[in-house]
Amino acid sequence: MNDNPAFSLATSDGNIPHVRTLQLHKADESGIYFMVGKFKDVYRQLSINPYVELCFHKGNTQVRISGQVENLDKDIELKKEILSVRPFITSWIEQLGFKYMAVFRIRYGKAVIWNLETELQPKTIVEL
Repeated sequence: MNDNPAFSLATSDGNIPHVRTLQLHKADESGIYFMVGKFKDVYRQLSINPYVELCFHKGNTQVRISGQVENLDKDIELKKEILSVRPFITSWIEQLGFKYMAVFRIRYGKAVIWNLETELQPKTIVEL
């Protein structure tokens, strides 16, 4: 995931699904981290329904991760860390401030690994 940080995030708004591509901040033993702007629909959707699915894809392999996001809104140091590696968001942070940046983490969940070579075999499920 860290080597291929673009992923699709699936949320819902009522019974309407929504998918968009986001950028992973990091994935490590403490969880999978990403950020969104609080002024976006995705933030409202995550606040109402924290159950999501992420899909990472590279070559013939995809990894789908389902779980519940945790809002890390009070972690200013993490927000500064994200800003340091994403300078393209500097302008809106300077204009609006960190209060409009939302950081989410999936700590627990399930990952399903799939690729074309193993398509007919049972799913590989990894507990996070």
